[in-house]
Amino acid sequence: MGLQGTITSSQLAGCLYLKPVDTGNVGGSSEYITTTYYMSLNASTLDLKNRKAMDLLRGICASYRAFFLENYCDNQEIPKEKLEVTSECEPYLRLNEIQLRAQQLSRYLNARLDENKSFIDTDNGDRSSNNFTTMGKRVNNLINYDIPNAMAFVIEGGVARDPLILTRILEYKNKIDDITARKNMAYYDANKNGISIYEKSMTAVVMIPTTDELQEYYMSRTKTAMDKMARIADDSLGASMDYQSEIISTSYIIQKINESADNWDRLSAAQGMVNKLEEELNSISEDLFVLDKAYIKYKSQNYITFTYNDASFAQRINAKKTLMQTILVMAGGCAFFYVRANRKEKRGRASEKI
Repeated sequence: MGLQGTITSSQLAGCLYLKPVDTGNVGGSSEYITTTYYMSLNASTLDLKNRKAMDLLRGICASYRAFFLENYCDNQEIPKEKLEVTSECEPYLRLNEIQLRAQQLSRYLNARLDENKSFIDTDNGDRSSNNFTTMGKRVNNLINYDIPNAMAFVIEGGVARDPLILTRILEYKNKIDDITARKNMAYYDANKNGISIYEKSMTAVVMIPTTDELQEYYMSRTKTAMDKMARIADDSLGASMDYQSEIISTSYIIQKINESADNWDRLSAAQGMVNKLEEELNSISEDLFVLDKAYIKYKSQNYITFTYNDASFAQRINAKKTLMQTILVMAGGCAFFYVRANRKEKRGRASEKI
């Protein structure tokens, strides 16, 4: 407002008044939360220079709206984050971090698309960044094409800035994955054995009448504890197979690193790929933050609203009426003195003639 140095925050706070409007209880409840307030500003003690009090009050409301949107609406921490543009990274490890960041943005965008697929930031004319659909395509291109291509280049070329340390990290990862795979296989075996010794009399199928979604009757098969054990066994076996597949993939990467001799040229190329992905993700994050901020403002436009009232028409009429009355009184006074003076003058002339 250009009032720095003339008004302090404490002075301004002392001139602001807030009064609840809807204070009645609903249904006799004592825990009523008021949602409407009347706010006024007494600017008689403030040095506003050439500013109007109403302009200052509007500025206060706009400032609070910005504060409200930032602190009480959707959390924008995910698009706010930025990746550091590295100079000497371990390409394989850095690509895994980039992939996690891309997946994080993808989940955020998918949540927005579930809310509103048609939203467009009309203040932004760039079609590649003014809606969630095109933003999602940009992230998906990274996940489905750019990151896998860079990862394939690094793996097939055995690219490593420090082959010894990277190999030890991957070998340790395989040990952890192997322990987890064995644990899941143990769960699978235990449940499979439990099913085999389950009391046969308890496995009999019992059919009971029930209704489907269309409210039509059919005979439903009851579930037994054996059914639950079978599902747990299937889940454990699937998890174990996934870990075993991951161990095979990691072992292949270790093999490629050990087979690679001089890879400095490939390392430089891999670093360039990594930097390009980092910059692209940061660009997407910036565009998404701006778009998301516009969307939050759009969907929260009714969360908090302000209605500004200048002096009412009646008040302005009363002010004009008072002014007119004052003018009329002054005009009446002038007429009175004029008539009185005119009478005196006529009396004087009459006395002279006599």
